[in-house]
Amino acid sequence: MSTQVAATKQQLNWRTEWSEASALWLRWPYRRDIWPQSGEAAQADVRAFLSILSDLNVPVALQVHPDAPMPSGLPTNVRVHSVPFGDVWIRDCAPFVDCDQKAALHYRFDGWGGIDDQFKLDVTARDWLSSHLGLTSQAHDLVLEGGALHHDGEGTALACSGSILFRPTNSGLTARALHTHVKEFLGIEKLLLVPGKLTADETGGHIDNIACFLAPGVVAVASTDDPAHPDYATCRRVVDFLQTHTDAQGRSLKLIKLPLPRAPRLSAAEAVSIEHRLGVRKRIAGMQLMASYVNFARVRVGDHDVILLPAYGLPQDERALEIMVQTMAEIQPTARVVSVSARGLLVGGGSWHCATLAL
Repeated sequence: MSTQVAATKQQLNWRTEWSEASALWLRWPYRRDIWPQSGEAAQADVRAFLSILSDLNVPVALQVHPDAPMPSGLPTNVRVHSVPFGDVWIRDCAPFVDCDQKAALHYRFDGWGGIDDQFKLDVTARDWLSSHLGLTSQAHDLVLEGGALHHDGEGTALACSGSILFRPTNSGLTARALHTHVKEFLGIEKLLLVPGKLTADETGGHIDNIACFLAPGVVAVASTDDPAHPDYATCRRVVDFLQTHTDAQGRSLKLIKLPLPRAPRLSAAEAVSIEHRLGVRKRIAGMQLMASYVNFARVRVGDHDVILLPAYGLPQDERALEIMVQTMAEIQPTARVVSVSARGLLVGGGSWHCATLAL
């Protein structure tokens, strides 16, 4: 069982996206107040995702809510755990885990600023996961979601200020205090707070929609050359910012620009079957959906280093895949890049990085 202790200045050797893992964790969509048709389209995306991992012999741990029908016909690489949780975005309310998987940091979670009143179940599921893995956990009062912070394993992290500094639950938190905290507890020597957030982002601004490390010194960044794109100015500011900053090792950052499509919209057919209720953000026809290719999943198990790149049924899907395949061939030739549909998943507010956790 995990043991929760008071926060100390013991520093975590925090896992990177490419750290060796035992399995990839994710959750089964089922809620009627978030998903059209009780999640049928999102479930189809998850099944395709699981099939790819099965072909690659990557173990998967799938959390299924006890109130949901148990999915049938799952691949043999999938181990199912019956666990109550709020939403499927396991990344955002999850333990920050040490590389040797003996310790974890637990942060507060407020349902992305209050857009989902089931967030306390996510906290319970987070505690269950740490207990299941036998982790000793430290509790912190700060709201810090997994999608809000991304690091390179060599002392540099990327974040957006919106979902951390401007979160009402973190009232009074300053950039200096945040820098001090991540240095003391996560081993981050240099925190790069990129400017702005994307218009369709429901979280207040998560870095896993804008920029992420592919390797130390190499950053994938969302970009558009269309001046009429609503995020054109934000993308320009982020690129300019990253081009003028170095990492903790003094290196200039190599930027890999991934196309940022115009946000697809929730269709009337999708919206009509969502059962709206108070306490959960109302998902209405025409609302923007946060489609970003930066929001990919990555897992390294044994000889397999796999990037699962989201596809949204958009013209930019093919170009994003080409860029990632070429880039990884140069910086990590053993990595495999696979495209997998996330259009059904997107309706709930996120993509594959949000929905997964490699541990």
